Amino acid sequence: MVCFSNESYDKEVETLKVLSNGSVDGLIVSIANETLKNKEYKHFTDLVAEEIPLVLFDRVVDEILCDKVVVDDVGAGYKATKHLLENNRKKIALITTPNHVNVGALRRQGYEKALIEKYIKTDKNLIVEIDENFDIKKQIEKVFVEGLDGVFAVNEIYAANAMRIAKEKGVKVPKDLSIIGFTDGLISEYSSPSITTMAQHGFTMGKQAVELLIERIDKESEVYKPCLLYTSPSPR
Repeated sequence: MVCFSNESYDKEVETLKVLSNGSVDGLIVSIANETLKNKEYKHFTDLVAEEIPLVLFDRVVDEILCDKVVVDDVGAGYKATKHLLENNRKKIALITTPNHVNVGALRRQGYEKALIEKYIKTDKNLIVEIDENFDIKKQIEKVFVEGLDGVFAVNEIYAANAMRIAKEKGVKVPKDLSIIGFTDGLISEYSSPSITTMAQHGFTMGKQAVELLIERIDKESEVYKPCLLYTSPSPR
């Protein structure tokens, strides 16, 4: 059974309430954006207290004691930015999520770490935190300043928007501007030119999450397990 919160806290609370009444044996969840913003996790801690098997993936928080499957987001942000730097890009923009979304915040840490290693000062004018309640494209346009030669976007939607803006401005990709995104999906593959991405290993993440949940349902482990997946650039 697959359910969608549409990033809504209320929808997530209601869905978990319905599912935890005996409808399912366990739950695999990526926390909704609004829940992370509100920092309201009682509906999850109640599940844990009731010993309902729970695995979090991708978006997780330390406050919820359960099994978790995550990408090494700091390492991914670092590798993505380093890839751009190694291709002689100096003025690199970051298109990311609001800071309360932990995956974006962690990828930003990796971005800043890579810049520091090259003695490049972080320029706040080159960082945009996207509020998806408003026009994404208009927000991304703010980082298209003079001399911009690299973009790291924390998901492929943002990367595709950056590609579109570059084309509209007559900027040649990848000759004049290199773009690297996150999540090796169809958008990245069929963009023209296709977008270099950090592979998120979605299939492996799902497989690991199910295996952890089955172990928890079968009570094969008494220790909560963090499962960390490593990623690297996937050039087209």
